[in-house]
Parts: sequence; C-alpha cells; structure tokens
Amino acid sequence: MKKKICHVITRFINGGAEENTMLTCNYSIKLGDNVTLIIGKETNKEILYKLSKKIKVIKINNLVRDIDPIKDILAFFEIKRIFNKLKPDIVHTHESKAGILGRIAAKISRVNLIVHTVHILPFVNVKYYKKYFYILIEKLTSYITDKFICVSKGMLIESLKFKIGNKEKYKIIHSGFDIKKFKYTKKEPKIIKIDEYNKNPKKFKLILMMGAFEERKRQIEFLHIFKKIIKIFDKTILVFVGSGKLLNKTKRLSSDLGLKKRVYFSGFRNDPEKFISLSDICVMNSVREGLPKVVPQYYSAGKPVISTNLPGIQEIISHSKNGYIYNPYKQNELFKILKLLLEKPEELKKITKNAKKTNVSKWSHIKMPIKINDLYDELLNDHYK
Repeated sequence: MKKKICHVITRFINGGAEENTMLTCNYSIKLGDNVTLIIGKETNKEILYKLSKKIKVIKINNLVRDIDPIKDILAFFEIKRIFNKLKPDIVHTHESKAGILGRIAAKISRVNLIVHTVHILPFVNVKYYKKYFYILIEKLTSYITDKFICVSKGMLIESLKFKIGNKEKYKIIHSGFDIKKFKYTKKEPKIIKIDEYNKNPKKFKLILMMGAFEERKRQIEFLHIFKKIIKIFDKTILVFVGSGKLLNKTKRLSSDLGLKKRVYFSGFRNDPEKFISLSDICVMNSVREGLPKVVPQYYSAGKPVISTNLPGIQEIISHSKNGYIYNPYKQNELFKILKLLLEKPEELKKITKNAKKTNVSKWSHIKMPIKINDLYDELLNDHYK
C-alpha cells in the first residue's frame, strides 16, 4: 500500500530522535511512499545529508523548542496549511513541541491517522508547574492520537501512570542503529589527541560520555566529578563526543579546572563507535531521556554503563551486573561508583564481561523502520475497513 506520510519534528539535529526519524523516512521512500518532513528552525547539516533526496523537507523557522506563544501560533498555522495542501494519509509527529502543534493541526485538517513517537517525556524531572502543565497538554492531545510509539517500556509505563491515553493506543518500537558497526570496530587510539595517552594508551582508563551538549545531559556537572576522580586516579582520561550550545562553555570550564591534559572534546563525529571501542567506562548523566540510543550502542561494543535512573533504563542495565544505575540528584553516587571501578579492577572486569553478553538485538536499525511501516499499514487497513 503506497502511502502519503508527513513527519513533523521540532529540531533536526544530531540526536537519537532525529536518527530514528531519518531512518523511518528513508525506509518509507524505499517502499515507494510519498514522504514529507517538516522540521523546525534548529538543524544540523550532518543529519540532513543522511536523508534521501526524494524526501521533501520543509523548514518552519517559527517552530522552536522553547515555549514562545507568538512563534507557536505562527508555526501551528504554517503546519496546518501544509497539511491542507498535502492531504497526507498519516501524520507522524516527534518530540514535544512538534507533537502538540502537529497533532492538533492534523486533527483540524482531518488527516486520517495521527501517530506520535514518545522519544522523551517533557514532564520527567522538571519543575512542578512545568510538570503538570506538560501532563495536561499531553493528556488533551492523547484524545486525538491514534497511536503512540514508545522507544522503551519505561516511556509506556510513565505515560500510563499519568493517564495519558490508554494501553491499547501504545506500541513499543525501540530505536534503531547499526549494531554490527559498533560491535566490530577496530581500536585507533590516535584519534584521541592527548599526548601522554597516545604514548601508552594501556596505562590509562578511559571514561566516555556521548551526547549533545545541553543542560539535561549535564556534561558540566560531570566535569566537577571528574576533577575529584583525577586527584585520586591520575591515569584516567575523559572523552566527550558530541556538539551543542554548551560545548564551548564546557571547554572553558575544563580549562579553568586544569583538566586540559586529561579531557578530550571530539566534537560531532560520524564515527562514534571508534571512541566507544577505546572506552573502559561509559557514563549517562542525563536527568531526562527516553531510553537513549547511546546506551545500547555502548553495550553493542561490550562496554559497561553507569547511568542515571531514567525511565526504562532497567530494560538494558542490570544494576551491579552489567553496569550501575544511580539517583540523578545524588551526584556523589556517581563519584563513588567510578571510584569503586577504578580502584577495584576485578569489579570493572566483572561488569565488562557481563556487558559483552548484553542482548541488544531489539535495537536493530533494520527492524525498527519495518515495524513502524507494519504499524502504518495495520492502522490504515483498520481505518478503511
């Protein structure tokens, strides 16, 4: 069944939600579907280049991440005009702002089917007034949503806990990536430009943190923890992979803390698997995520992960077996776990061994778009019965 599909996403940057959207759009194009992607003001050229040239991309500068009443209203009417013109069979929204504006516009434009992917929940670990405002908006838009796709079981549980839709409206489809690429990467220590490390990489333990430089990722907070670590374990280095608005601020802090010889910033990379292959411990210090794709990527390479207690993280991390889970508001817990692993090599060896056994097959980039397309077809068949 050939379909006319319109995706709407708030930002199109180098992140997990965007990667999922790109993979889904490209797969639909391969099937011969007509695909339009509506994106907001904030974009990165690297992810745009990965899109099929057959996909029609429409950029709306008024579609921004933060709440802005004037821009939000203008973006809504722009999206609605596009839907009225294109008359898609399916509107598939991603991320919070695009999810709200896109679904309401689709309903008013009488689009047959409205799908929303829950990559992340906006009301997790935010201030009280924001939390209940977001919950109210999500509840209201759930009534006009035909199907929710959750990237993890945790997203499903958290949504239902606050009575956003009913269980029948939800389907779990995990984020997709090329598992083999991460599993079989050769080590290239020279990519890390730290002189002392390059001379003898085996003398060092490498801590890795990947992700966009945003407040919720908390790279800045982690630098302060690493400062404490390096005082005890000098033969340790920290590598940050990623870009974002807080990158320069984090670099300045690293310099101010006297860490330039022990911290390396790679910037955005198309080959993050090369850095994962060199790591000994991987850290996820975020306060708000779905089930971040980077965690199964770490496990694809057989690397143990220390992560905040994100919704659904227990799907892949078994505490003190293949990794560790800690309270995001107790940063000293993260310090204690790192200290334990660095001073007790047998403990690090144990969780690394278990990390190598972790099953990540449900995060396959081949399976994910197939499951999404099957869902589209199922919804359309039910609609036209």
